[in-house]
Amino acid sequence: MKNGTQTFRMKYEQPNIGNNTISVIEGNAHDWFQKLEIIDFELLLYKSYLQDQNSGKVGCEKKAINSLISYICQHIEQNKFHLRTCLYYKNRVSKIRECDDMECEQIYMDAHSLFKKRLQDHFIKVKRLKHQIIAKTVAYSGIKID
Repeated sequence: MKNGTQTFRMKYEQPNIGNNTISVIEGNAHDWFQKLEIIDFELLLYKSYLQDQNSGKVGCEKKAINSLISYICQHIEQNKFHLRTCLYYKNRVSKIRECDDMECEQIYMDAHSLFKKRLQDHFIKVKRLKHQIIAKTVAYSGIKID
C-alpha cells in the first residue's frame, strides 16, 4: 500500500522498484513468454487427455467433450499467436534504447500497457477454459470431489 492507495499488479510482474522502465518492460516480456509457453504445453496436454477420455464415451457426453476439444484447439491457435507476438515484442524490447525524457518513456509504457492488456485478456480466457475442462472431466468421469 502506498499513500493510502493499493497498487494492483499481475502476480507474475516484477515491481518497478529502482528499475528503469526498459528493464521492467524486458522483465515483464520474459515472464509473459514463459507463461505462454506453459499454457501451450497445458492446452496440448488437456486436448490429448480429453481425446483419450472421449474414446469410451457415447451420445451427449461425446458431443460435449468434442465441443470442448474444439474450443481447446481454438485456444491453442490463439496462444500460438500470442507466443509469436510476445517473442517479437520481447526481441524488440531488448533493442530499445534508454529514454532521456518522460515523453519517450511514456511512448514505451503506452505500448507496453496495450500489450499487457491483450495478454491479461488471453490469460483470463485460458483460466476459464481450464475451469471448464476440470468441470467436464469431473462430470464425465467417476471422480468424486468433496
